[in-house]
Amino acid sequence: MTTLFQDLLAERFDLLPAPVRRFHTLEREIFTGGRAKISAQGRGLGATLLAFVAGLPAPGENVETHVRFTPLSGKREFWRRDFAGRRYESVMRAAPNRRLIEHFGPFDLYFDLTASPVGLRWSLAEWRLLKIPLPRATTPMIECFESAENERFAFDIDVVFPIVGHVVHYSGSLAETPEDAPIFVYDGVCALCDWTVRYVLAHEITPSIRFVAIQSEEGRALAREDDIDPDAPESFLFIENGRLMKDSEALLALARQLRGPARAAPLTRLLPRFVADALYRLVACNRYRWFGRITACPVADESIEADRRRVSADSGRRRTL
Repeated sequence: MTTLFQDLLAERFDLLPAPVRRFHTLEREIFTGGRAKISAQGRGLGATLLAFVAGLPAPGENVETHVRFTPLSGKREFWRRDFAGRRYESVMRAAPNRRLIEHFGPFDLYFDLTASPVGLRWSLAEWRLLKIPLPRATTPMIECFESAENERFAFDIDVVFPIVGHVVHYSGSLAETPEDAPIFVYDGVCALCDWTVRYVLAHEITPSIRFVAIQSEEGRALAREDDIDPDAPESFLFIENGRLMKDSEALLALARQLRGPARAAPLTRLLPRFVADALYRLVACNRYRWFGRITACPVADESIEADRRRVSADSGRRRTL
């Protein structure tokens, strides 16, 4: 069976360097890691605000970078980027005219692809908001180039918006890493957390998250790493690419893994961190009084176990509650 990029490029796909072909022949989810140089972020308020809300990478010379590539049904692909904690994601699919469509929040970006022995170039041709074509004068200049750096997958991306100017330019390389699924450490006796686990199971973009009750042996060890009392936790934990997060940061990282209304979560980045954390702690401190407790950890709940088995069967991934 062919993949998304093989269909779009047809016979031109074989022109690409081996590392580029490998990353565009997805038969399973892969995790990658590397380093990036990030520069040319505009100094104006518009460029700064745009980059911050979208989660685009902040400037740096040797930024730790992780990208997760996940094949979806219908020859679609989910890409999740993480630049030292600044995250953004998108879904790729084919357009009828052999252009590549990248769904980025409410925007659809239409790219022309050019393959050659030195690499693959993406050039933004048009963009749409909520499926409505936007005026050509507003179209940003987005140029992406994928190539090989020895055996590594190399990338170079330049983003310039009309009026706003340069938003970001970044380049680097990636290599496949051992599987590193994110971990959601939750309070196993909290009714709100129980509902959250069920919601995440039903709305994951890709069925990758592993669930660990904070009362379990593994959960206790992870909680103590961040000085959280597992017998009286004031926050859940979310671990991604080896980075442990709590409070509003963990909530935002978890929300980025989900479909539906949770996709609006990046807008909370407009709030100062201390305000977002205070709102989170207000709910966390009152969660038992407002939402109640459950008498047993969800590991014993047959309905959650059924959901877990169903999603695990679909994804081929192990989950532990």
